[in-house]
Amino acid sequence: MAELDLTAMATMSEDEVARTLGLGTRELDQFVRTIAQNPRSTIEPVGEHAMAATLGPLEALTSGPEPREDATGLSIGRTLGEGGMGVVRVAMQRSLGREVAIKTLRPEGRSELATLRLLREAWVTGALEHPNIVPVHELVFDAQRAPIIVLKRIEGAPWETLMRDAAEVKARFGTTDLLEYNLRIFVQVCNAVSLAHARGILHRDLKPENVMIGSFGEVYLVDWGIAVSLREDPTGRLPLAADAKEVAGTPCYMAPEMLGALEGTKLSERTDVYLLGSVLHEILTGVPPHQGSFKEILASVLMSSPSYPEGISTELAAIARRAMERLPADRFSSAEELRQRIEWYLRHRGSLALSAEANTRFVELRALLEAPGDPASSRDRAYRLFAECRFAFRQALRESEDNVEAKTGLETAIRTMVVYELERGTAEAAAAVLAELPNPPSELSERVAKALALREAEKRRLERLEALDADLDPSIGRRTRAFVAMILGLLWVVLPQWGAYGDRHGFQLQWWSAYAWTSGVAVIMIVLGVWARESLSKTAMNRRGRSLMLVFLAAQLGLELGCNLLRLSFDVLMALHVFLWFVIASSFAAVVDRRLWPTAIGYFAAFVFLCLVPEARWHAITVANLVLLVNVLLAWASLDDRPKRFGGTGRT
Repeated sequence: MAELDLTAMATMSEDEVARTLGLGTRELDQFVRTIAQNPRSTIEPVGEHAMAATLGPLEALTSGPEPREDATGLSIGRTLGEGGMGVVRVAMQRSLGREVAIKTLRPEGRSELATLRLLREAWVTGALEHPNIVPVHELVFDAQRAPIIVLKRIEGAPWETLMRDAAEVKARFGTTDLLEYNLRIFVQVCNAVSLAHARGILHRDLKPENVMIGSFGEVYLVDWGIAVSLREDPTGRLPLAADAKEVAGTPCYMAPEMLGALEGTKLSERTDVYLLGSVLHEILTGVPPHQGSFKEILASVLMSSPSYPEGISTELAAIARRAMERLPADRFSSAEELRQRIEWYLRHRGSLALSAEANTRFVELRALLEAPGDPASSRDRAYRLFAECRFAFRQALRESEDNVEAKTGLETAIRTMVVYELERGTAEAAAAVLAELPNPPSELSERVAKALALREAEKRRLERLEALDADLDPSIGRRTRAFVAMILGLLWVVLPQWGAYGDRHGFQLQWWSAYAWTSGVAVIMIVLGVWARESLSKTAMNRRGRSLMLVFLAAQLGLELGCNLLRLSFDVLMALHVFLWFVIASSFAAVVDRRLWPTAIGYFAAFVFLCLVPEARWHAITVANLVLLVNVLLAWASLDDRPKRFGGTGRT
């Protein structure tokens, strides 16, 4: 049979769809009627070959002597429930004095097909001994040779009535987690189905309505009336799945191959897996997977592409989707595999909830980092979100080490923050975050290592620049320099007046006095240098200043010796002194501190004045030295320093 063209189906009539699917008129009528009346009810096979396989066993059971009126040994009581053709009543089994449930056919519904269906249910249920399958105590016949199945009486309710009633579930069983309650029932249904498959039996009608919940929480899978055998049955009691060509089952739960619309597929254990997936779908969404009109249900069955709203566990939704894959080969291989996956979810549910919450925080984090604007302004919030998602992922892994989603999410969050720090240029922070990964990606490790190397090189460059800046910082030792300069400046202001005093009183200065003056200043300079050696040795500026002063004094002493040897006058020596001081002051201003240029200018002016008016030499020298004193005090004794190039502060 060719597959149904779902696009073309929208324009087909119901008869054309039925012909395409190979449905007979009776099957089509039953299908349409069932969907119109109640798509949750069971469509039973109507073909003659559905009966042929079990006619022999039926004839054997119904032939023989007439049964006695009381052959059943049952005292029949009130009715518990009724279906399309069957009725379930309470009865007393007199031989054992116990209350049982009996299932019989309604008088108006008795037929060979109905009798076979009831018998098959008895045969299948009797062959499957399992805690989640209702025990069959006996199969007897009444006076009209109608079968009576004697079953364990279940005092409870269908799962269908409890599945969405949280209040009733809490009242009966004390559980407040309706999802977990339903999943644990689902697991037990899977157990029953797994046993049936191991015995070669396919249920074909799995749905919440066919699961009974006992008053103590017992779970029973019932209604095996359309079950088929996956193996050759020598007793002939069950039809083979390979021969089951009629549409049978419940429309709103059906698998595609149950319609015969998938070419090359047949009924198998994976058909029941699909039905279990449909039940899981109803647990998650509250409704069966296939709903609507005849065509809508057919299209939903054939496409088998369920969707789930937000808020549904992504793990459970993925499990349901896989169980309900359109092609049987893509589904779970067995009900046992599906059960194990649900058990895995139940064991890891807390961990999965934590990883889901962590992932929500990570989505917020990624959106924040990708948003336009200055990333530095959002750094604090980014790290808060990162801390929250990292904590939740780690908690999820503590609860479940094999939570792949949590492990992957944690690694992704860490990698995201590493890249964020690398892009901000904070290699140390990137390395600290990367260290949280036990096995970091080699490419990311290389990026971090390269960034650290660049950062280290930049740090060394800045250290060199800061050292250079400190070496040239005039604020370091400024008070010491000011004190030394003040002492020397006062000497230079006072001593020339001693020369002026000699001129006024007719004293002639001798060369030895010049040598003594220069040597005395040198001694004072050396004493002050030793006293302030720590401060005056810290920076290049101070070292240069000290060296220039010593050079100046040595040059001055050499000048005095030279003038004496040349027999030059004392006036010439004084003029040359002042010019030498101008040269030294200019050098000092150029090399040590440019704020001393006024001193250099003062000495040059004094030199010019002295050459023009030699008799006023001592006053000119005094004024020039006074300019030096004032200039030094203003430059070096000030509390305000020039701005530092690398953000440092002045030191004294």
